[in-house]
Amino acid sequence: MITQSLKSLEPYSPIKDEVGINDFDDDPLLASPESGIYPTSASEGIGKSAQNGNIILAAVDMGTNSFHMVVVRADKQGRFQVMDSEKETVRLGSGSPDLSVITSDAEDRALATLKRFKILAESRNAKMRVVATSAVREAKNRRTFVRRVHDDVGLQVEVLAGMEEACLIYNGVLEALSVYNKTVLVVDIGGGSTEIILGNAGKPIYATSLKLGHVRQSEQFPSLGEEKDGLKKDLIEELIRHIRVILADSGVIDQVKTTPFEVAIGSSGTIESIEQMIHHAVTTSNDSQATDPKLLDREFTADELSQAVKKICKAKTSEQRAKIPGLPSKRADVIVAGAVLLEEIFLAFGLKSMLVSPYALREGVIVNTLAETFASYQPGVNVRSSSIHNLALKFNTGRRMESAQHSALLAKQILAGLQSCRSGSTEYVPDVAGLLNNDDAELLEAATILHFVGMFINHRSYHKHSYYLVKNTEHLLGFSTIEIEILALLVRYHRKKAPSQKKFARLPEKSRKKVQAMCAVMRVAVALDRCNSSAIQYVHISQQTESIVLAVVPATDAATGNPYDVSLEIWAAQQELPYFETIFKRRASIIVSDGDDVKALCTKAPSERLSLKHPTPV
Repeated sequence: MITQSLKSLEPYSPIKDEVGINDFDDDPLLASPESGIYPTSASEGIGKSAQNGNIILAAVDMGTNSFHMVVVRADKQGRFQVMDSEKETVRLGSGSPDLSVITSDAEDRALATLKRFKILAESRNAKMRVVATSAVREAKNRRTFVRRVHDDVGLQVEVLAGMEEACLIYNGVLEALSVYNKTVLVVDIGGGSTEIILGNAGKPIYATSLKLGHVRQSEQFPSLGEEKDGLKKDLIEELIRHIRVILADSGVIDQVKTTPFEVAIGSSGTIESIEQMIHHAVTTSNDSQATDPKLLDREFTADELSQAVKKICKAKTSEQRAKIPGLPSKRADVIVAGAVLLEEIFLAFGLKSMLVSPYALREGVIVNTLAETFASYQPGVNVRSSSIHNLALKFNTGRRMESAQHSALLAKQILAGLQSCRSGSTEYVPDVAGLLNNDDAELLEAATILHFVGMFINHRSYHKHSYYLVKNTEHLLGFSTIEIEILALLVRYHRKKAPSQKKFARLPEKSRKKVQAMCAVMRVAVALDRCNSSAIQYVHISQQTESIVLAVVPATDAATGNPYDVSLEIWAAQQELPYFETIFKRRASIIVSDGDDVKALCTKAPSERLSLKHPTPV
């Protein structure tokens, strides 16, 4: 059953017949806004603040194992930045093997946690939206529990149907990873249920919610966490048979195997914990690698998962599992069920690897709320560009962001010019320029837009501050770990002393030359807006076998009708040419040109006028 709060998000709202789900959550409490348990609209109460521009929202995910809250600030385009987050291990589903009852102890823990969350949200002036998942929707006493939350804490709870939960998780994943135009498989293992979604371009192709979860299976197989003599083989085999029956009966295996997808993505605590454990083992390995292990993406292979499951099951007790490096200690008593479940999903679907999303249900709730609030909001479409814009805007001072965007435009012009020549062939294109592709051009543009952010801290050595902010921020979504490192290195070395090859040694070998080329272009492009005035309108590149000419066209001063004086910009850019020449292995010069000069540059034989005008030898 899709509740009314999801219907307005049309691209993300699957129709039951399209998705193929037999909804097992048909209950008036879940489906009826008139019950008074939750608002009829996700955006209820935030319209006034939205009209003023920015709004602040808090989303609470009442999971079976943990409660999570995220607080964000969003602009009128729906772009949001995380302001705060909180997590508490409540174990709402503990004490009931089939999640049929919320115990009094679990209820007390939940209320205490929600009260703290509410205080935090109110301190941020945030409107709260609270959603509950399997532990609440399956509990026979859910009505009493939800009303007590309303009466004691003053919060209205939306009890999500399983399919709705799955679709919201997909929303959240799309806001974190640049996979909008890809067909993806999303697997979210929670405490009480596992959501599996196939989607493309923001639309779920298939979604289901299975009664499989690390808390549920740990309650059903209590010896998984308490065997003093170690886990018995027959106990693990019984758990595996149980999981396989549910997967087979659900029809999800056939659906996944008959729907081609490009990438498998995992989300939420169990998968994140296993990834952390695997990542810790890789980063502390003594094996020599060409790439710094710390730059590896949040991804793991089937073989790495298998080794992690063996290590988890080999530990005899929860206390021993809590000491496994990289594994969160609070998950030690439920990680066996979650790890075995994930491995069975890998085997059933034939997965070779899985990418991990930092966003899941709570961020999906934010996305859904913003979609109801702002008609023009297009979630998940431009994750990378939106996150770059958000970070630049967050640390904008004076006209720096406008200047940085103009420098990014000039950088794109220079790169495009280096990758072509007057004849239209690649005869004179430098070898290193030919290595760069569209993805590299996007990184160059992004880094140039962000190069100034360190000025928010201090102008002195601001490039070093920029490096720290870019490398450590949580706001750069859709970029891999290596891509973020490249962005950080580019903003670090866009000025001052030119970098040596050693500065890029941590990167994969195939990336080093490309990053040096991007750095050389970026240094010139930033220098060409030295006065932050966008005085240079265009940069045209003319290449010969041994030389490169950068012909800059000044913008016209609207007040006088004359071209701007760009002598300072030319001087600043000339200081960057020695490194530029070293990287591209050509002599380089800069000239000031006009429209006639550009036309001459575009012919096979440059005019005498061009060759004599404004000579600026290096």
